[in-house]
Amino acid sequence: MRAVSSQGLFSPATYHHHRHPFNMDIIAQVEDRDIPRVIDPTVAAFAPLLKAKKNFIREIPMKSFKYGELDRHHLDIYYPLTSSSEKTPILFFVYGGGFDTGERSISPKTFGLVYACLAAFFARRGYVVVIPDYRLVPNVEFPGPAEDVRDAVRWVVNNANELVSSGSPVPDLDHIVLMGHSAGAVHVSTMLFCPNVLPADDPLRPKIVAAVLESPPFDLSAMTMEWPSAPTHAKYWGTLESAKANDPLHLYRRLPNEAVEKLPKILMVEGEFEPDFLIDAGDVFRKEVKERTGVQPKEIIAKGHNHISLNWALSTGQGEDWAERTVEWLKELKD
Repeated sequence: MRAVSSQGLFSPATYHHHRHPFNMDIIAQVEDRDIPRVIDPTVAAFAPLLKAKKNFIREIPMKSFKYGELDRHHLDIYYPLTSSSEKTPILFFVYGGGFDTGERSISPKTFGLVYACLAAFFARRGYVVVIPDYRLVPNVEFPGPAEDVRDAVRWVVNNANELVSSGSPVPDLDHIVLMGHSAGAVHVSTMLFCPNVLPADDPLRPKIVAAVLESPPFDLSAMTMEWPSAPTHAKYWGTLESAKANDPLHLYRRLPNEAVEKLPKILMVEGEFEPDFLIDAGDVFRKEVKERTGVQPKEIIAKGHNHISLNWALSTGQGEDWAERTVEWLKELKD
């Protein structure tokens, strides 16, 4: 595997000399699947595309709110371009970032259009989209971010009247989808699988109809301190042993059967070019769910995507097939 830098083959300057720049072929050319090494070429490929779609993305109405006491307790809400009187489902998106980075609006590399691009995509398909910030390592430990996600969901449910303005649709508080990517999917999983975060009888639970889990590290059993990400994982969970005991797979394993039966429907999404350890972890989790429930969870493989490009592609008109399939899956649940 070779490392690729944004200063090398895939630098922004290089693209301007190609007749057909900025397409999924660029992502496919990145041979390395290691997450830190795909970031630069992915940013370089999609930032110009996003900039070209800036007005299209910014057309979606957005409001910001504070859902808690801390600086990280803010969220953005994006509204569909409709004045329909019908209630509109809510999609919460929880971004990743390796537990120690991430924000709901990344700039300057993306002109503040990530993750507005994702929100715009789903808002145009009929969802009120909520993107919360949450606390990061070293200022939080397990399960703090999952508690932040829970609190953001509860805040939206409890403050629905404040969210509606003239011309905006009415959010359906009984049809909530939780969608998380990478570390964000760990936080969504923790919220759902850890009764200490969301008790079995919490009134929020029946309102959550689906969980879309994009490439989280479901299973950390194989991790050693030699892994580059291990120190951050150990800091978040307290120790590496605690990380392995409280990853999504092992939280799920400890759930009693009656709690498993009440979980929302799960959709697993992963990029075609994910690191092997994430693909293996997904396989283990999928098998675990099948053994517990008798039903294999639905899985979508995002063709041509690496770990980072999945969400950056949305609203660009390229690489959106996985998200269209996700919308179809969600629609089938509702119907």
